[in-house]
Amino acid sequence: MMDNILNILRVKGFNWLNKYTVVIVLFVVWLSFFDKFSLVTQHRLGNTLSELEDKKADYEDKLEIAIQEKKVLKANMEKYAREKYLMHKDNEQVIIIKSADKK
Repeated sequence: MMDNILNILRVKGFNWLNKYTVVIVLFVVWLSFFDKFSLVTQHRLGNTLSELEDKKADYEDKLEIAIQEKKVLKANMEKYAREKYLMHKDNEQVIIIKSADKK
């Protein structure tokens, strides 16, 4: 079967074709598109990896902010509670002033 196909192709001027080159070409095509580790799969994994690295950087930034807030909280709990959660003592009144942004 393979010899018949190769003989037909040799007649048409494809002298470089033999069973080894056909097998190598089929092997490369198989690895490129159909294999578990194909080029398409590797591209998708690369995209996923870059997205995860971006998320990791974002989480590291959020962690730094949380660590700074923790330091502020330990330094002055009362100030933090008044500013963030609008807490007040029993005999105090809280007045909230919101600034209007002009656009």
